[in-house]
Order: sequence, then structure tokens, then C-alpha cells
Amino acid sequence: MVKQTVQHELPKRKETDAWSEPYPVQGLVPDGPAADDRNGLDLRAVLAAVYRNRLIFVIVITLALLTAVVVTMLTTPIYVATSSVQIEQQTATILEKSDVEPTIPMADADRFLETQASILRSRALAERVAYSLNLAKNDRFIEAMGGEAPQATGRALIVARHRRVVGLLMKNLTIKVPTDSRVASISFASPSPEIAAQVANSYADNYIRSNLERRFDSSAYARQFLQNQIAQTKERLEDSEQALLVYARSEGLVETSVTAQPGEGGGASSLTTANLRDINASYVAVRAERVKAEQRWNQARNTPLMSLPEVQASPVVQALMTRRATELAALSELRSRYRPDHPSVEQAVTQLATLDREINTQASNVRNGIRNAYDVLVNQEKALESNVQGLSGSALSEQGLRVRYNILKREVDTNRSLYEALLQRYKELAATAGVATSNISVIDTAQTPGAPAKPDLFLNLAFALFAGLGIGALAAFVREHFDDAIRTPDEVQRKLGLQLLGVTPVIATGAAPVEELHDPKSPLSEAYHSLRTSISFASTQGQPRTILFTSSRPEEGKSTSSIAIAQEFGSLGQRVLLIDGDLRKPSLHKVLKLSAKTGLSNVLAQHLELGQAVQRSGFSNVDFVSSGPIPPNPTELLASHTLLQLLATARESYDTVVIDGPPVIGLADAQLLSRQVDATVFVAQASRSHRGQAKAAVRRLRDANANVIGAVLTKFDAKRSGYGYGYGYGYAYDYTYGQTD
Repeated sequence: MVKQTVQHELPKRKETDAWSEPYPVQGLVPDGPAADDRNGLDLRAVLAAVYRNRLIFVIVITLALLTAVVVTMLTTPIYVATSSVQIEQQTATILEKSDVEPTIPMADADRFLETQASILRSRALAERVAYSLNLAKNDRFIEAMGGEAPQATGRALIVARHRRVVGLLMKNLTIKVPTDSRVASISFASPSPEIAAQVANSYADNYIRSNLERRFDSSAYARQFLQNQIAQTKERLEDSEQALLVYARSEGLVETSVTAQPGEGGGASSLTTANLRDINASYVAVRAERVKAEQRWNQARNTPLMSLPEVQASPVVQALMTRRATELAALSELRSRYRPDHPSVEQAVTQLATLDREINTQASNVRNGIRNAYDVLVNQEKALESNVQGLSGSALSEQGLRVRYNILKREVDTNRSLYEALLQRYKELAATAGVATSNISVIDTAQTPGAPAKPDLFLNLAFALFAGLGIGALAAFVREHFDDAIRTPDEVQRKLGLQLLGVTPVIATGAAPVEELHDPKSPLSEAYHSLRTSISFASTQGQPRTILFTSSRPEEGKSTSSIAIAQEFGSLGQRVLLIDGDLRKPSLHKVLKLSAKTGLSNVLAQHLELGQAVQRSGFSNVDFVSSGPIPPNPTELLASHTLLQLLATARESYDTVVIDGPPVIGLADAQLLSRQVDATVFVAQASRSHRGQAKAAVRRLRDANANVIGAVLTKFDAKRSGYGYGYGYGYAYDYTYGQTD
């Protein structure tokens, strides 16, 4: 049984300012992304878009991973075997007294290693491997490598199979030569692990053999080159020796073993030069002796005879002086015994005088010997000087001859040295010609791989994952770009150009919005608290007295919003009249569980007074007027003058009149109502309202001169939209009531 109360006399409106709240509007409406984020990349918006399109990502990534698994299972396994060789840095040389291929400078290391890598990748080496393993006749190899047997016969078939095998070898070969190492890796890929190891090892062996062959060829070339050079050098040596001999004979030059002095040019000397050198040396020595003899003679000539050191050193003089001393002693004794005229005394005096004369004679002979020695040296010096002067003239005449001779002699010496060096190097090469040395050695031989290198399931899955993410992101971007649904609060202003008045959350499935509104602590009630405050301060003229709620399409939440706002203003002590203005598909009476037998249509048709249509809503200070019976001409009723009279009457009795209007699209009813009210609130359901329809609805309202003060986003699921519960109202309400359990 529906309870209905009819008032024939409307109560007088009490003047009150209870709705004039002391806090501003700013901050009460849930904020969207910051302005700075709108100008650049909004990470939160990106994450929200990813969350909204999570099903696309899941499907695409799942398909990509399944594709990777299927491809991996269907792909033929490829085995890779690797052998490694050490490559020393060497280059060829011929004339140095070292190995034919000594170490090259480090500056050329990179080029050397790249050259070796090119040799390993060369067709020539691939052909050696093919011949050594006889792969052209190995059908198992061609089939294992996935190749097709060439269609030919005879010789052409052999050539075609060989080319096919060489191509397969080069295609599946991988060479790695690090710049910081001298160890090269030779890898070969094949569906057969045995073939992979066999070919990799064959490449290493044939590479070493080809290197040895190149070294042997280089040594053979060196020997041949040296043979030619030796023959040519020997011929030049013989010619130069013959020219030297002919010239020496024609000019009368005889080479001696005496080494020429510096400045004379060359190491050969003629007889004249040799004689001049010897005589000149003798002349210098004699002259030095003559100077010494002259000094001794001058000293002897000016010194008393018996004071000369040579006289005093003479043995004859010393013996005579001894005898004289004896005779003098005997004379003194005789004089002491006899008179001077005694015969014995006279005889002794005579003997003493004889000794003195003999001593003087011997001393004179000594001094004359010094003079004779001096004279001999003077004569020798003059003779040698004369010879030097004579030979000097001859030597000067031979000077030009010796210059030419020395030139020919140096040419002979040069040719002889070169000939001996070439001959020695040739002997060394001949001695080492049979020694096989290589600068390449095997470090590791290739082992038969136990597991395939390709396909790599984990690598394919990783690639599929990234590909799925990329494709999913592209699909999500396309969907977001072409999807004009209004999903988030910031899109209300960005897509519709309307001020966001509030955001209401989605409620649990099966829950009644009216029951949620009875709980003042519920998120829905808190959302409408904020909406009510925003409406109160949306205009500089103060709170609008008559408010219309409309939307672009039905079931977007305008009826719930109308009831909630009426309740909110009623909770502030205001007298509120809630009118169901949808004369085509009314719903408020069902939500409020009231009768719709009489209502707005009766009043507009002037069958009833307003007071006769008013019912108690069940909310404090809120009265309700249903739509009444559905009329056949709702547009004419809403366009009549009676609507103005009804609203004027309601203003006299109520502080606020809230009208639940019909949707805008396809009808003129909402436009007619919006022209008669103070403010129109546009309701858009999150993820259901589309930009095109919503903008068309707003444009139609504004064309009717409606005062659209803003929009409210209803049924907003922050988590589903990808913003989480921390977006907007969710954060605020959890913070306010989270501790009241």
C-alpha cells in the first residue's frame, strides 16, 4: 500500500541562511591530473589506460606466448659446435735475419685479425673443407642442412652440388675474433650435432693447413728471390772487382795492407803513400832525437869538462880518478919523507901529471862524443826531410788517382757485403725449408653439442612477451584514441568544456542508491555532500533556487542525483521540493516508493493545484511531486505558461526546487525545463556517456539559453578506470572515515 499525503495549502518559506556554509568550494570537487600533467605525459593517465585495456594486453600477450611456444615446437632444432684457435700476429719478411714471418706492430693488430677473419669466411677455405670432408657426395649433409639436391647430370651435377655445399658452409658459419684477444671462435650451425662438430673441426684443421701452405709458398718465393738476387749481386761484384784491378794496373797503384789515415779516403794505399808515411814517421822521430841531442851538446859545451854528468859517469874516467887519488896520496907521503928534488918525489909528480893529462883526454873524448851524436842526428834529419819533400810531391800527384781508386774499392766492398748477406740468408732459408711452423694453433676442438642452440624457448618467450606488449600497447592506443567515452573526472572538462561539480562512486551490485543515501558516512553520501556544496557556490548570485538535473541519455544517474541533492539541501534545514519532470518515463516515484496517480502533469494541465500534488518523500524537509499520469502531449505542457506559475508558487513555499528532468537527446522536454530554472546540472555516467552525444546535449541546452553551471560524473569506478582508490573521492573518504570501525 503506497502512502500518499496531499497538502492543499503550501507552507510559507522560512527565511534562513542555513545553507550559507562558511567554507569555499575550491578543493571539494575531486581533482583530476595536475595542469602540468595535462601539458606533458601523464603517467597516471597512461597507467589508467593500460589498466582499462588490460584484457587486450592479456589476450595479445597470451596469443604471442602461445605463438612462440608453437613456433618453437615446430622449428627444426639447430645445433652449434665451436672450435677455437689461437692466432699470433705475424707478417712476412725476406731479408731480415729472423723468421720469415716475425711479429707485426701492435698498431696493425686490428687489421691483422680482421684479415684472418676474412680468410676464415672465404670461399676458398669453404671449398677446402668441402673437399676434405667430401661433402659434395654426402647426401646426408645436404639433407640435414635443409638443402635441395641440384637437378643436373654428369659433370654439371658435381659442380652444382659442390657450389650448393660451399654455399651451405658459408651460410651457417660464424666467425668471432675479439679485438682484445687472439683466440678466434669458429662456430658451425647444423640440424645434426655430429655434422656441426665435424665441420667446425674441419674448418680449424684446414685453416691451419692453408696457413702452413702459405708460409711454405712464402719461403719458396723467398728462396727463389734470393737466388735471383745472389746471381745479380755476384755479377755486379765481379764487374766491380775487374774495374778496380784494371784501374790499379793502369795507374800503377798497388794496394798495401797498411790502413789509410783518416782523410785519405778509403782503406787502400799506394807504395808512394806507404813510403811517405814511413819516412815521415822516421823524420819525426829523428827530429825529436836531434832536439834532445842539441840540448845535451849545448849543456856540455857551456859546462866545465869534469862537471859534465857524462864525464863523471864514464868508467874510464872514474878508474883514472881512482888511480890519481892513489898517486896523490903516495906523493904526499914521499914529500913528507924527502925533499922535493928527491928522485922518488919527482917521479911521483911526473906520474901524477901523466894521469891528469889522461883524465883530461878521456873527458874531452866524452864531450866530443856528445857533439858527434848531435852532428849525426842533424845529418839524418836533413836527409829524411829531403826524402819527405821528394815523396810529398809524388803523393800529391797520386791524390786524384787514389780518389777514383777508393770509389771503385768501396763499390767492391759494398757488393761483397751484400753478396755475403744474401748468401747467408739463403743458407738459413734452405736449412729451415723443410720445417713446418705455424702461427696458428688449436685451443679447443669442437665437441658434439648435447642441446640445440636454436630455437631458444626462453628467448622466444621473451621476444613474444615484448612483442605482445608492443602490439597490446598499439591496440590500446588505437582504442583509446577512437574511444570518446568519458571515463575520468578530468575528461569532463577536457571533452565537454564544463566545470566539474562532483564525482559520485559506483555502488555495489544489487545495492539501492536510496539506502546508501540514508547512511551519511557512505562514499555516495559524501560525494553528494561535495556536489551540494559545489552547486551552492557555482554562481556569484548565490545558491540557485531552482535546479534541473538532466543527461544526454536515460539511466545515467540523474534521478539518483536529484534525490541526493534534495536530501542534502533538506539536511541543512532548507525546505526542498523534489519534482519528477520526466513526463515520458518517470522513475522517481518508484525509487521513493510513492504514488504517481497525481503529479506534475495534473498541475500543468490545470486539473490540480500544486499543493494537491505534493507528497512526503521520506527525507527530512523534502517534499515530492511525481510526474503524474503520462500525458499525450508532454512538450505542450512543459511549454505552457503554467510551468512558470508552478515554479513561482514553489519558490514562495520552498527554499530549493530540484527537478529530475528527462534526457536531452531526441526530446525537447529538457530544453523547455532548462529555460525556466536558475541552474542546470548535466549528469554524465562514467564510461557510458560519450563525448559526441554529451557535447550535442550540452549544445542543445545552451541553444535554449539554459544556465548549465557544470556537470557531475556518476557511477565512477576509480579502480576499473585505472586510477585506483586513491583518486578523488576515494582517498578523501577513506581518510575521513577510515578509523570509525
